[in-house]
Amino acid sequence: MARLSASERAKLPDTAFAYIDSRGRRLLPINDAAHVRNALARFDQVNFDDDRARERARNRLLNAARRHGIVPVGFITGQLRSARKQAAAGRMVIELGRIETSSELEGELRIALGDPSLVLLRWSKETGSYVGGDGERIPLPAEDSQRTATFLQGRGQPLTAIVHDRAVLDEPEITEAVLAAVHLVAGKELIDAELAERSTAGVKLPDGVVSFLLTDIEDSTGLLTQLGDRYADVLADVRSEIRAAVLRAGGREVEARADEFVAVFEQATAAVEAAVAMQRGLGRRAWPDGLDVRVRVGIHSGDIALTDSGYVGISVHTAARVMAAAHGGQVLVSGDTRAAMDASLTGVSLRSHGGHQLRGLQGLQELFQVEGDGLLTDFPPPRTA
Repeated sequence: MARLSASERAKLPDTAFAYIDSRGRRLLPINDAAHVRNALARFDQVNFDDDRARERARNRLLNAARRHGIVPVGFITGQLRSARKQAAAGRMVIELGRIETSSELEGELRIALGDPSLVLLRWSKETGSYVGGDGERIPLPAEDSQRTATFLQGRGQPLTAIVHDRAVLDEPEITEAVLAAVHLVAGKELIDAELAERSTAGVKLPDGVVSFLLTDIEDSTGLLTQLGDRYADVLADVRSEIRAAVLRAGGREVEARADEFVAVFEQATAAVEAAVAMQRGLGRRAWPDGLDVRVRVGIHSGDIALTDSGYVGISVHTAARVMAAAHGGQVLVSGDTRAAMDASLTGVSLRSHGGHQLRGLQGLQELFQVEGDGLLTDFPPPRTA
């Protein structure tokens, strides 16, 4: 099919297009049989203003197909299949949401998603990990596995993980419905547990000896200047990647403000695991205009008190200084975090950068760079005084 040049498009009347959007852009040309066939193939790739606009364009396209003697069997079949998926998704939310316990829900999810090996896990505060129905810790799939995990969070804490075949994600309408239903059931269980414990203010953040993970975006002002309004999408993507990594490792979000993010972990190793995962994920992303969007990460472990106004103690300030010493794409941890880590995290190593004076803090703090596959390694010296 010959492509329409700009001058040829300009000569065509509005009736030669199946869709004209709210900005006046004329899309899906239907001026001849070849372009009608192309419009039928590309229909689902168009972002319509709303459902009414989509339906009007669909009718114009089908009328054009009739005029040119085209029988759009594949197009109609695809539209019917999409409609059935949406209807099925709505029914699924209603039906699955009626289930009272996650143990019943797991069996229904296996049927709904066609994955007989699907496992529904819950977060255990006692073990600091995801566990099965019998309370036994269940390892999550590796990043390169054929299986993956989808996570749900409730009231600022990890809630549920669904371990399933990656092919499940190919049906987004059904997947969204399943997540909504799981959230209903898991949320009801969380509320029941909180009532049983006579909790009055939701889930409490951990205190005592914890590990803080802080991030920010390197040169965020420069990125904002170059991207303008598009920076909001970049910030949303960065936060999404960070939140997913924190949740997967069992951390809790403390605060997200501007381009900064604060999370807390009960285990130092889990904090490092989250930092590695988020840097790998951010490194795989393609950013607008070919820009480099890099996040610096700092982790520090120590004793801290949780008050009504939040965390109070030198540990969170130290974590902020460790993060400020890092470069974009780098993960720095303090000597206290290194000492608190166990041997369960494999595939990474720590390289010492020696002792450094961190602004506003007494004494020297030894800093270590986290290294491993998928992580950047060549950085200037830490950004300290």
